[in-house]
Amino acid sequence: MSRIIRILLMLPLITLLIATYASAEWAPPGNGMVVVLTDEHGKVLRGFSGDYEVQVQVDVATPSGIKPLGHYRIKRSGFWKFDTTGSVLTVKGLRKVLPRITEEKRYGVRFSVWIVDRENGVLHRGIGSTFLSAADLGGVSKRVKVAIFEEEPLPKPAREGGYYYEWRPADDSWEASRYLKVPLLIIDNRDGKGKLQGSISLDGEYRTQFSATLAYGTDLEAKFGNGDPVKALSSAVTIYGKRWVPMEGKYYFYRAVDVPKGDVGYVYLWARPYYRHEKEYICAEGMGAYGCSETGKERIDVGIYDVKAEKGANGYIIDGGTALGSPSFGQAFFSFTREYIRYPLRSNEGVSMRYLFSGMGGSCGVRFGVGVPVGAIAVAFGAPAPVAGLVASVQYEKAGSVSIGGGIQNYEQPITLRAFKSPQRYRFKTGWFSSCSVGVPFGLYVRGG
Repeated sequence: MSRIIRILLMLPLITLLIATYASAEWAPPGNGMVVVLTDEHGKVLRGFSGDYEVQVQVDVATPSGIKPLGHYRIKRSGFWKFDTTGSVLTVKGLRKVLPRITEEKRYGVRFSVWIVDRENGVLHRGIGSTFLSAADLGGVSKRVKVAIFEEEPLPKPAREGGYYYEWRPADDSWEASRYLKVPLLIIDNRDGKGKLQGSISLDGEYRTQFSATLAYGTDLEAKFGNGDPVKALSSAVTIYGKRWVPMEGKYYFYRAVDVPKGDVGYVYLWARPYYRHEKEYICAEGMGAYGCSETGKERIDVGIYDVKAEKGANGYIIDGGTALGSPSFGQAFFSFTREYIRYPLRSNEGVSMRYLFSGMGGSCGVRFGVGVPVGAIAVAFGAPAPVAGLVASVQYEKAGSVSIGGGIQNYEQPITLRAFKSPQRYRFKTGWFSSCSVGVPFGLYVRGG
């Protein structure tokens, strides 16, 4: 039998073995999740050089806080210029952190990614995210796009191999153990001429997302400890909005508040916000905590991981209320606001929230939703003052404009209504290789006068 014939006869067997291996690698385990990491084009994450590995830290939002799901390393495979690496990881034990999920809710999974390119001496940092639903808990496969947001020279120890990266919460990280009043709409009528009424609503026909905000910087503890908080935040971090969504669901909500002249009033929902101050570590294999050291990189993650709600006929009805007086987090929030628009409001007329904030984002085309002052709440619980300038967001999954209904009604003399946004710039991806920075609605904060 000639050599060519033997090779031809072996090809079906080789193909079968490869297919069997691939199907086993990509098949979701019971109570687990197979994740295929891709680039922003949707192609499997690979091909960086002849010597690299992909390191991944996985965290998931749950009704009891942000929980770790594991740390994974995917080393380059193949020979010469043929890279057969499949950036595939298997995450097990989903029911341990999420025993059950109702059909109307989904919880977010965050993937922190490091690509350690030893051949070229480059470290790439990225992030990706996905959701877990009730149907996923029995086993599921996900494709997760990874956005690379930073590149830098690879430190010498990491070039030698045997080192891995991870994010660890710092001591000042905080998660609300009970439901707190989280303002969605604040009406400042201290300089007004009569009663104002404000209302806000969520529509359960859409999925409402509670998105997190991430801020990256270096040596934040030192930078946040001195000087003016507004300047400290603007100079110390790069802020990214909507990089991952801790939770979403079909939620309904409506409240209206009457605010008399000379007072402040607000609409709030009962929620559990969190503030995670995380530090990056580089660790030597096999040496535990003693083999780890800080890289100087830090990040702040603010968001909401749970809301108080009751099951309704077609979704959940969020529990909330209204109150008069400034929110309990004091002036920390207001120091970070900047006037966005002035709108003349005549007697006995009103204006919708959608109109007031319709131009937010400008040419960037990004709709942040409504800023939730999670950072200011965290400051009231011990976070450094600059954190008050970070807001999470609430928006619909597919929003063409500001994704919350409601408006402001003026019952007295004509006034000028002022709407406010954040002076800090939030960065959003607008394409595969492009991004833009915009101011975002800093809560629905309006002031009459």
